[in-house]
Amino acid sequence: MREPVRDRSRLEHIQAAIERIQTNIKGVALDNLSANVLVYYGIVKNIEIIGEAAYNLTKAFRDKHPDTPWNALMGMRHVLVHDYYMISESQVRYVVEDNLAPLLEQVNRYLVEMNWDEWENNEQAKAESAVHKSLVQTARRMKRDGMSIQQISRYTGLTTKELEDI
Repeated sequence: MREPVRDRSRLEHIQAAIERIQTNIKGVALDNLSANVLVYYGIVKNIEIIGEAAYNLTKAFRDKHPDTPWNALMGMRHVLVHDYYMISESQVRYVVEDNLAPLLEQVNRYLVEMNWDEWENNEQAKAESAVHKSLVQTARRMKRDGMSIQQISRYTGLTTKELEDI
């Protein structure tokens, strides 16, 4: 069975992750985050959750809200999970200090302003979500098999930017 559109719950996951970070950094000196390993990696894990939830939003929802840097959120998650050894404390601190509050404001606004009954029953969003996820999975396999981005784009219809991000 196809997964139903769950954009609202993905936004709630983003909201909860940001709120967890904000709660756990109270009283913590941000200029030396890594001094408290549990807090630092708790922040990193919650940033991963934000990126994964952003990735699991439907393309239709992300396209409808282009003022949110969805690709940057997804890219940060990718770096934290796959290139964890390249993470710097200053990058994590930058995300915490400069990016989380505006993102939370946007997410809160989306949660309030959207007509969720209408959106979650939007057949186009349902279809795009399932088809896009399938195309991304296919593109990943093609990429692993050594196909060029141009070839994969020609076969899947995904943009070269989308393919570079996976």
